[in-house]
Amino acid sequence: MAKTAKRRPRGQGCLFQKKAGGVYYARWQSEGKVFIRSCQTTSRRDAEKLLSEFTAPFRLGSEAKILETLSARLGGVQDRIAKYEDEQPATSIMHGWQAYLDQSNRPDSGETTLRQYEFQFEAFAKWMTERHPNVTELRQVTQTHADEYAGHLQKKLSASTFNRHRNLLALVWKVLKKQARITINPWSEITRKRHTVQSRRELTVEELQRVIEASSGQMRLLLALGIYCGLRLGDAALLDWGNIDMAKGIISIVPAKTARRSGKRITLPIHRTLFEMLAATPSSKRRGYVMPDIAARYQSYDGALAKDILKLFASVNIKTSANRLTAAEIAEGGAVKKIKGKPKRAVQECGFHSLRHTFVSLCAAGGVPQSVVQSLVGHGNPAMTQHYTHINQETARNAVAMLPEIGTHADTLPAGTDATGAKLGTVLAMLDGLSDQELKQVIEQAGMIVEGRADK
Repeated sequence: MAKTAKRRPRGQGCLFQKKAGGVYYARWQSEGKVFIRSCQTTSRRDAEKLLSEFTAPFRLGSEAKILETLSARLGGVQDRIAKYEDEQPATSIMHGWQAYLDQSNRPDSGETTLRQYEFQFEAFAKWMTERHPNVTELRQVTQTHADEYAGHLQKKLSASTFNRHRNLLALVWKVLKKQARITINPWSEITRKRHTVQSRRELTVEELQRVIEASSGQMRLLLALGIYCGLRLGDAALLDWGNIDMAKGIISIVPAKTARRSGKRITLPIHRTLFEMLAATPSSKRRGYVMPDIAARYQSYDGALAKDILKLFASVNIKTSANRLTAAEIAEGGAVKKIKGKPKRAVQECGFHSLRHTFVSLCAAGGVPQSVVQSLVGHGNPAMTQHYTHINQETARNAVAMLPEIGTHADTLPAGTDATGAKLGTVLAMLDGLSDQELKQVIEQAGMIVEGRADK
């Protein structure tokens, strides 16, 4: 028997001839049985078509069984996975914040932002424990729970603060979706509230004078950093001596607000009044935080230092809120004032950030170009800074020098420091930055001044 069969894919059969030039026969196998059938044609092409027709019913049946088998196996795997997941402890609300911190896919956030996030999440966790103690897992939080909590927040928070709480919870649920086996994010259905942006007003020179005179010690230095550098509260409170070059008379920092986004460093010339205050600290003690007590207060809990500043402002009759909170109310907690028995949010219009506004206004009043001011404050919004011009150190120094001196030099020194000693420290710091030739010239000129005074 002469065979001319050609190997075909498994399951599709084959063709063969019993003798050369004879008719073709089709051969295939299904479920262990062998089938042979004559094609009754000597044409290879026609025989191929007939083979396909012969085997079609068998192929369909086989494929169906294969699919059925695979489906059963897949279902078994899914059942085992589901059983395994059910046996694993689900992410609890109590441990939700730590679970969020441990996730590699969470957005980068600064230390201050993370503290605020933690406060907001823990507030929700506490509320759930009090209102719904039987709901212990993140995946058990329903839309009803989210709506109820949103209503709770609306009663006591401003629109902007409400939105921050809502956004944080939505973010946590999104980041922990896989780990916590969350099927729905209830916070995405909570509508953000519209709010009117309340800008802090700047202070007048007379108000600045009152605040400086009422302050002392490290608090006075903190205020001076706001007035003469336009620093944000966190950047000023956590200022390190490593950021200060007394010889060059500059402060160089990367603002915390923009550190993770742009990492852009800003360099600020030190105003003469601020320089004297910094120089009052002996060089041997210029290590770590410039204001250790202020730094500790800022890091103690969210808002502590800010409330101290509001209390100071109120003590010199500077209205800090649109709802006219008194100094006593601010000292007690300050953010909320009861009107007719109902809590009412106080819209803050004046605080430490007002000093940043004041810095900008004073620079503008002194004729400092807008581009220079924008560079000095280190605005972090790329959309607003893309057209800013680069300024050199001399331009920046001249701009800061235009700012008025708030109080006498003696009055602006930290409490307990000697004005004469501060002036000497200022002179010595300046001398450290001079070359040998420049120092020689200074000594000669100083000698001439002394001789002139002696002649008188």
